[in-house]
Parts: sequence; structure tokens; C-alpha cells
Amino acid sequence: MSSSLQQALENLYGLERRRDKLGLDGTRMLLRALGDPQRAFRSVQVAGTNGKGSVCAIIERVLRHAGVRTGLYTSPHLVDFRERIRVNGQWADEDALEVRLAKIEALPGGEDRTFFEVATALAFDDFKSRRVEWAVIEVGLGGRLDSTNVIEPDLAVITRVAMDHAEILGADIASIAAEKAGIVKPGATVITGPQAPEAMTVIERVCRERDARLVHACDAWRMRPAGIRRLALRGSHQRENVQIAHAAVKALAGRGVTIGEAALARGLREARWPGRLERCPNLKRLWWDGAHNPSGMAALGRAWRDLGFAPPVLVLAISRDKDAAEMAAQVRRRFAGSPLVVTRTRNPRAMPTATLAAALTAAGFEVEEAPDVPAAIRQALDRDRRRNVLLAGSLFAVGEAMEAFGGAPGEWL
Repeated sequence: MSSSLQQALENLYGLERRRDKLGLDGTRMLLRALGDPQRAFRSVQVAGTNGKGSVCAIIERVLRHAGVRTGLYTSPHLVDFRERIRVNGQWADEDALEVRLAKIEALPGGEDRTFFEVATALAFDDFKSRRVEWAVIEVGLGGRLDSTNVIEPDLAVITRVAMDHAEILGADIASIAAEKAGIVKPGATVITGPQAPEAMTVIERVCRERDARLVHACDAWRMRPAGIRRLALRGSHQRENVQIAHAAVKALAGRGVTIGEAALARGLREARWPGRLERCPNLKRLWWDGAHNPSGMAALGRAWRDLGFAPPVLVLAISRDKDAAEMAAQVRRRFAGSPLVVTRTRNPRAMPTATLAAALTAAGFEVEEAPDVPAAIRQALDRDRRRNVLLAGSLFAVGEAMEAFGGAPGEWL
């Protein structure tokens, strides 16, 4: 990425999460000035706490194999901003992004927009220019007030709701579910996976109030073709994401999209989502996963066990807005017997190493500390040469590991 584009984006990172800027007016203003590019394509919008990215990747891949020209908008990126904006699997062109970003900054009020508002406008404008037919849009934070919620999707998807971002979304599951269900539009079709009772109650209520049709993915999965068995995504938790994506693409068949069984099976088989229970291509003992909250850590622990692996040397780096004590409790429950190395990422929101170490020590662990992610991984690799090393706790940490050891997603997905 050019230094000028990188600098412009870094300037925007300071506005990434401003509570005083939550809302849709800023995004709508940018899109109006760009000619409302979001009206040029149809869309699927995916909200939830965990699994959103995997579900988006699967839906997009199935649509692509069905001959549809697809857009995919996700967050965060791992190494390069352009990963967020893909058409038929290819990330956005750097020169085109620079031109669009300069145009946005020149708009009245454009210089005061948040990172997510600008990123969303860039993505939708790029999709229009590259003639996307269907876009799969991942919600960045929450749903109701997320920048992506300016669209009128043909299909809304809600993955499992769990505690995360409580300082913004609410202090209990019901409150968070209400924010996620904010993507439900009147008369929409909504796909949901398994939910905690308090979350499902909210989702069902919102669907009734907005006369939306609610489809439970587990019910739809019982009617899946017998040939769908092999999946590229690792981990037992991915079965739930596959069920949700399967229900979503079947629902699209009633909206003018022809999805044959071959395209469905191939999309499920070939969908990739980098940074999720993935082995480093250059160091076979090094694995990483973006599990960044207690629910995700629990799923990672189950998946690691189900794959038959012995307890790894665990490297942890989490953001300061996470519940360190609950993360430590999940590590104790799921990774008993794992040596621990803790560190922090370069991200300004990273939890200080000493804070994380204290939470894990209070949970009964002996921990080592390291100054940064690459150093922590090297320390873990050297600590026990018979064990695998598993990095978790933050997608920012996974991205820094990819920069140091290889494995970045690259131009094509």
C-alpha cells in the first residue's frame, strides 16, 4: 500500500470508535454525495457477535460459484486495508481507493467523518464501479447504528449473540441482541442460528414488530443435500456458521438467484476465512485464531480439543475493552495444561501486558510476558519444542503475526 494512502487511513483510525458519532447520518451524507452507490447492487447483511466473517465468506463463495458477481465487505483487516473490500475475491485497487478517499475528504464535512463511515462509503462506491450484483456486508459493531445499516438488504442474518463491546452495546445479552436485531427491516427475511433464550426472545419480538419472516438455520439444515460434508473451515464451531450460511443461500433462491447444488457444495467446500484456526504456512508448529471474547475463546478451546491436539503453548494478546477475568476463566477451563505467554499488540486499544498477566495469574496460571507479538511467538516456540503454539485473543495480534511470519490473506481470497 502506498505511503500516502496508508497515512490517510491512519489519520482516520483515530476516529474509529467515537461514541458521539454513533448513528447513520454521516454515512448517508457521504453516500448521497457519491450518488447513493448502495442502490446499485443487492445485498445480504450479517450481524452477530461471533462467526459473522465466516458466514459472510461462505455466502460470498457460494454466490461466486453460482456465477454471481460478488462484493464482500468485512472488518477488521489483518494486514492490508484493501482486504476489507473485495469483488469476486479480489481486493480493491489502491489507486482507485486513493482517488475515492480524496473525493470524500473534499466533501463538505467529509474531513470529520469516522473511519467506519468512510470505509463503508469507499466499499459501496467501489462495488458500484466494479459492477457488483450482490454484496455480502458484515456489520462492524452492533447493527442498529452501525455504518452499514444504511442499506436495504434482501436478507438479514444474525449469528450467535454473546457478550462483547458492553460499554457500547449494553450490559446484558438482551440489550446486545436488540442492537444486532437493528438490521431487521420491515418485511425482511431474517436468518438466525442458535441463540441464548434471552437473545432469541428479542430477535423474535423485533421480527414480529417489523413483519419480518424469521428462519431458524438449524431447521433449514435438516433439509441439506447429502453430499455436503467436506468443509475448508476448521473447528466444530464452524458447523453452526455453515448451517447459517446454508440457510441464507437457500433463502436467496427465492430472490432471483439460481444456486445449484454443485455451486452450494463447492462454495461450502472452498470458503476460506483467514486468521481463524489457521496454521502458519511457514511455521508448522504455529497456529492462530482471532477469538477475541469469552465466547470465542470457549469455541476455540472446543475446536482445538475436537481436532485432537494436545494442549498448546498459548500466546494471548487482547484488547483493553475485553473482560480479562472472564477470558482467563475460559482459558483455565479450555486450555488446562497450556503454558502461557502474554503480550500486547501495537493497536492503541491493546490491553497492557501486565494487566492481562495479572488476570491470568489470579486464575492460577504461571505466565511469561513478552514485549510484542513476534517476540511472544518466538518465546513460545522456544519454551517447548514438542508443542504447537496457538496465538489467540485478537485479530490485530493475528495480523501482526502474519506480518512477521507469513500467511497474510493477499490480493485474492
